[in-house]
Amino acid sequence: MASESADDATERRWAPDAVVLETKLTPARVRAEHVSRGQLLAALGTGDARKLTLVAAPPGFGKSTLLAEWAALPGGPAFAWLSLDENDNDPGRFFTYVAAALRRVVPGLGERGLAALRSPGADLVDVVLPHFLNDLAGLDRDLVLVIEDYHVITNPEVHRALAYLIERSPGVLRVVLSTREDPPLPLGRLRARGDLAEIRAGDLRFSDEEARAFLTRALGLELSIDDVRRLQERAEGWPAALYLAALSLRGRPDPSAVIDRYAGDDRYLVDYLTTEVLARQTPELRTFLLRTSILQRFCGALCDALTGRDDSAARLVELEGANLLLVPLDTKREWYRYHHLFGDLLRHELAATERVELPELHRRAGAWFRDAGLIVDAARHSIAAGDVAAVAELVSRHYGTFVDHGQLATVIGWLEAIPEHVAAEDWLLGFAAAIVCAHAGRLDDAERWLRLAEGAPPVTRNGQEPAGPLAAVAGYLRLLRGDLGASVALERRALAAAAAADPTWALAPQMVLAPGLWWTGGAVEARAIYEAIARTAHPAGISAAVVFSLGNRAAIALDDGDEPAAESLAREATELMQTAALDDHPWAAMAHIVHGTLLGRRGELRSAVEEIEHGIALGERLRAWQLIAHGSLALAEVRQRQHEPAAARRLLARVRDILGSLPDPGDGLARLERTEKALRLRGTRDRDATAAPFWELSQREIEVLRLLPSRLSQREIAAELYVSFNTIRTHTRVIFSKLGVTSRAEAVARARELGLL
Repeated sequence: MASESADDATERRWAPDAVVLETKLTPARVRAEHVSRGQLLAALGTGDARKLTLVAAPPGFGKSTLLAEWAALPGGPAFAWLSLDENDNDPGRFFTYVAAALRRVVPGLGERGLAALRSPGADLVDVVLPHFLNDLAGLDRDLVLVIEDYHVITNPEVHRALAYLIERSPGVLRVVLSTREDPPLPLGRLRARGDLAEIRAGDLRFSDEEARAFLTRALGLELSIDDVRRLQERAEGWPAALYLAALSLRGRPDPSAVIDRYAGDDRYLVDYLTTEVLARQTPELRTFLLRTSILQRFCGALCDALTGRDDSAARLVELEGANLLLVPLDTKREWYRYHHLFGDLLRHELAATERVELPELHRRAGAWFRDAGLIVDAARHSIAAGDVAAVAELVSRHYGTFVDHGQLATVIGWLEAIPEHVAAEDWLLGFAAAIVCAHAGRLDDAERWLRLAEGAPPVTRNGQEPAGPLAAVAGYLRLLRGDLGASVALERRALAAAAAADPTWALAPQMVLAPGLWWTGGAVEARAIYEAIARTAHPAGISAAVVFSLGNRAAIALDDGDEPAAESLAREATELMQTAALDDHPWAAMAHIVHGTLLGRRGELRSAVEEIEHGIALGERLRAWQLIAHGSLALAEVRQRQHEPAAARRLLARVRDILGSLPDPGDGLARLERTEKALRLRGTRDRDATAAPFWELSQREIEVLRLLPSRLSQREIAAELYVSFNTIRTHTRVIFSKLGVTSRAEAVARARELGLL
């Protein structure tokens, strides 16, 4: 990894647990005793044109060894490697590690995708992955991405995003999944298109010749041809069973007699052989194996913490040398895991023989991972130990890191393990949970956690009193709910409680307060707060907040009719966006909207539409109704300049629907009416609220509508369109309903307002 040091520093910015990256990104090692699988390697090589290769079989069939041997072949494609565990069910975490694997082979790949992944509300398919696909399309060499143990992934969003990546991947990328079971991906569609290569358990079973070579030449057992044949019959070519059999036979004076005792199918055989292997170890080593089996990966110091020993590192080296199903995970021989099948069986034995020790073992593991800064593993073991207090402390201390990295699902999973009565005693936990749920769009959950926090004892936590933070998150939730008056009041309260010594703490409430003030008649104060945001954020290196400030100040300048000031501020925001790779950050939404508005007023209408629509899309990621409404009004102006009054009307109707659903949208409705007046597109205020939108008129209804201004009667219209009189009567009633009118004359007038005539 020394040669990767610069890239490692980059990866540490992207992943909360970056220290474990090497153990997840290092290919499995081909052991000296392996048997080369020539036919399977040839099959893998002939699948170069396939987008996906699926290697699916139960544990112990040599999937990792086969892929490692393929990756080690000279002259082949470049290989990126990722080993998964249950913690990777967070979509943000999963694709952070996918990116890290790819970047080990192609440094710098996916920089914009990673930046988008870390921004709030970024959808993997719509926002993040297109950046990766664009970068991959620019490569001039083939790349294989191996993802091991995909069966641990259960999150539908990960499956959806990976399917998108596979189906749209350029020809240079080939994805290889190693799994115990078929994943919920579009395998049928890929198979039909010729984009799927498959290697199954039947392909991975040893042939008689391979079994003979493995047992006698690779493992050095002195077995007769008949002994090998009987073992192969019982194991049915399952490599793990043969390996365990070899371990149990090692040093036996009469292996034939031992083989006679092997019976049953391959699963019972492996259970029996594992018991045999464990029985042959010393009690001390057996205890070591069982207690460390709770760990997905381990090093000497971690094993010491679990077992109370001080020589675990040396013990691990001995175990590897004895070929006791230990898999090294890094080039330094510091981190290891047990072979998956062996680990499963060890954990089963541990639960059967030392169940009472399990909580304490998990508690020790959780404490070690916490002190090592490996927070995801710390939380997993704390939950397994039933140590709710430890989980709550991890959430309280580290939630911000996971929010910043877009790994909300991870923290939400931890929250599900915490009973409400615990949160009712810890305001900081409730505050953290409310922030996480709000960012995930789970506003009801966020408000529930906030209520618990507000009822908790008001003790100082991490140097903070609860009043300021709780008011800040409450104000943010009121902003998302569209209650600007309440939001402004709460954020004022939060700022009054903010510690003067820490101006960066004030950024969050300021960024909520300023938009609320702007839309409630306080534009002058809002401008001053936006300026304060920039003064604090710039020296702190928070470029996204600076762009946020510039974009909103530009919007206020436009409101004031000062286009030169708006132009200058928007240009500064755009330059910073490009320099800091923030073009797709949601906090850049208003800068895009203002820039687009200015382009439209200069007559660059197509570019204006692209900019404003991009800003609206960023606002939708934040679920920010204010941005969406402001952007839609700006876009309506451009559509009117493009002589598309119907499109402008639809945008204005959307804004009216948004604002009409909110408890206090400030001066939003006044802004809508000013835009309608300026565009001469004033709409009917009292249309039937249950009416269908006018843009849902069918083609036949539009044909009828175009004849309504004529002198033709309904019967004459029916004759003109070759339909019955009753059909025309039905169409007319539907048209009236959709336009919110009650007469033919009103329908004609309304249709002309909407640009439909």
